[in-house]
Amino acid sequence: MAVIWERQEDGVHYQVRRRGARLRLYANGVQHSEFHPKRLVTGSVWDLLWLPALLGEPERLKRVLILGLGGGSLVPPLRALLAPERLVAVELDPHHLAVAREVFSVVQPGEQTVLGDAVAWLQAYDGEPFDLIIEDLFAPHNDQVSRAVDADRDWVTLLQQHVSDHGTLVMNFGDYPEYRHSHAADAARMDGWGSRFRLSCSDCHNAVIAFTRQPARSIHLRRRLEKHPDLGKALRKGKLDYHIRQLD
Repeated sequence: MAVIWERQEDGVHYQVRRRGARLRLYANGVQHSEFHPKRLVTGSVWDLLWLPALLGEPERLKRVLILGLGGGSLVPPLRALLAPERLVAVELDPHHLAVAREVFSVVQPGEQTVLGDAVAWLQAYDGEPFDLIIEDLFAPHNDQVSRAVDADRDWVTLLQQHVSDHGTLVMNFGDYPEYRHSHAADAARMDGWGSRFRLSCSDCHNAVIAFTRQPARSIHLRRRLEKHPDLGKALRKGKLDYHIRQLD
């Protein structure tokens, strides 16, 4: 695997490694993003973050917010599957943002990328709600994967306030116990949602939790995947690896 881009700053060693056409972003040896210019599917956790968009009608998800862009692995599948009218991505790490813009080159004109703190940005935001919010905030300075923002009451409440009445919120946790010990797992205080799902894959320990305003069923996600020419093929070949369980 060849190193094609490298930086060192504030105790963090960044690398982009290439194997064939596949590019991977690492920080202190921990993989943070993956991109293949001809494939929507990575076979790992990044697929779990966009899959919930297919639980409901994807054409209704016109306003998309990504909190924690990383190298931008999510942008191509979201663009291909949703064709959103507005896509905003907030990223705290300037090196991650540089990789998304200049190395992976996934950002297109009209898609807004912001260098800044996701919590502060959302606290200051005063516009229309988003139909899809993907919260993927992990710290690059650690040698293991850990959330950069606690999923406490204030943060989860703020996220909820900015999801439209037909929207979906997706949150990434390091593992299922981390989710279970967070405010997001407290059903009594997480009202306002029609359904909740846990997504996982055999390639990682992450627990991705999806909250949908409208009631949803995982079979609808499966059917949409099967009907899509590229995703259906990846599913049949076992390259789209996911498990989903309803939490309601």
